[in-house]
Amino acid sequence: MTTLDRGTMGSTQSVYEALWTRFLDGTYSSGDRLREAALAEELGVSRTPVREALGRMLAEGLVAPVSRGVVVAGLDRDAMRRLFDFRRELEGFSAQLTAQRVKAGLVAPIWFHELTRLAQDFADAVEGGDAPAATQANMRFHELIVEASGNEFLADAHRRAIARLAVSTALNLEHAEWAQEAARQHHELVAALTDGDATAARRIAEAHIHGATRVFDGS
Repeated sequence: MTTLDRGTMGSTQSVYEALWTRFLDGTYSSGDRLREAALAEELGVSRTPVREALGRMLAEGLVAPVSRGVVVAGLDRDAMRRLFDFRRELEGFSAQLTAQRVKAGLVAPIWFHELTRLAQDFADAVEGGDAPAATQANMRFHELIVEASGNEFLADAHRRAIARLAVSTALNLEHAEWAQEAARQHHELVAALTDGDATAARRIAEAHIHGATRVFDGS
């Protein structure tokens, strides 16, 4: 059972973040019912912060109301394609901005170390067939690039898009060709960003999301 630290017990924000993590790591799938009482028990909090956190997620479109509760919201295939299109443009632009900031000397050296580590963590997880670890490394890798763009509005939009995608699709490590290609593109993107090459960074980032879209479409 996963419980929140005693110091954060009763905090709506802490409950929200705990649930958000479950959206991102694939714990939840579209249509899963989220029961207030069960979540309160699992997280070791009262029902009030759970109710408030779920209300926030309802307003954001992450959950949908049903009789006596909420379920994880789903998207139809057309909506998923539109979301992939949005993510491709968003991440391409973010990679471009980040590369420009790198070239201007505005990104700390520790950022490069962390990005390189996450790219390798993803590759190792793919090689080892560890889907949860690959998913977590992949999500954080892309988040780090968007965060370094210096545009908080891009970061907020990306966070919301990723959460919607995560509950509707899973990282398909059984598609070995795609998984290996994704790992290679991660390393290529690290290199382009390290060089401050905005054009290459945007191209690689967009190609990376385009590949994920093709896997989703089964093409």
